[in-house]
Amino acid sequence: MSNDISLEWGSGTTAGLRPTGEVYAAVGLPSPDVSPGADVGDATEIVGTVTARRDGQPIGWVSVYRKVDAVPWAQGEQAGRLARRLVSGFYDDMPATLEEHAAFVLMYREAAERARAAGGRVLRWSGADTGPEGEAARALGARTAGEIARIWTADPADRLLPAGLPAVSARPLPSPAVGLVGAGAEVGVTVDGDRAYVDAGEAIRAAGVEADVLAALLAELLSRLHHDHPAVRELAVFEFDADTTGTIRHALPLAGLRIADRVLDYELSLD
Repeated sequence: MSNDISLEWGSGTTAGLRPTGEVYAAVGLPSPDVSPGADVGDATEIVGTVTARRDGQPIGWVSVYRKVDAVPWAQGEQAGRLARRLVSGFYDDMPATLEEHAAFVLMYREAAERARAAGGRVLRWSGADTGPEGEAARALGARTAGEIARIWTADPADRLLPAGLPAVSARPLPSPAVGLVGAGAEVGVTVDGDRAYVDAGEAIRAAGVEADVLAALLAELLSRLHHDHPAVRELAVFEFDADTTGTIRHALPLAGLRIADRVLDYELSLD
């Protein structure tokens, strides 16, 4: 499959705008001035962008940044995932295709060569361990430098209510929002077909609430999803170290959710 994938490299800050603009145009939106996801904190220079294509259409791209500490950092984007995000308005965790996995291995290999040519000794990137970024890390021999986030999942229709949780009184969020509020906490959820998503850092508010109380609200949310949205086969909760509390992290397994993916930092030696 990788034999059908072509790579193109563009130097400079605007190289990533071309494939980004193609995806925007494909969903009927004007091209942005800055590539989505281009903010990598204290990056001072975009070295360039490698784009993978098949039959001329973008599969994805990886941009290489040089940070103030001179350690290059790479960040990738899947064209299909970006298109879905532009249409739905939220991130999803749909599995990458075999083609996307193959393309990301090729792109990160090329990104590593470009970072080495620019004087870098290490290339860093982040991504889910089961996603194309993790596939690239394993294929290139990158080491895991740390864990920064987790994706927790549960099937609303295939579970037993957890035992030992306190009773909570909950009411739906005002329409058109989907979610519950009660016991001093609030959880909002986005429903898209057979999947539902929660960004824990943005959609869970539980200041001062005990973990078992929040877990009871989450368990009730799963029950309501099964009743009110029977087509939903999976609830996925994105939980990030940077913007979630220990309470949320402890509540998720109590509510019956399990870790499906871990988002990791990777480091590849360029020596």
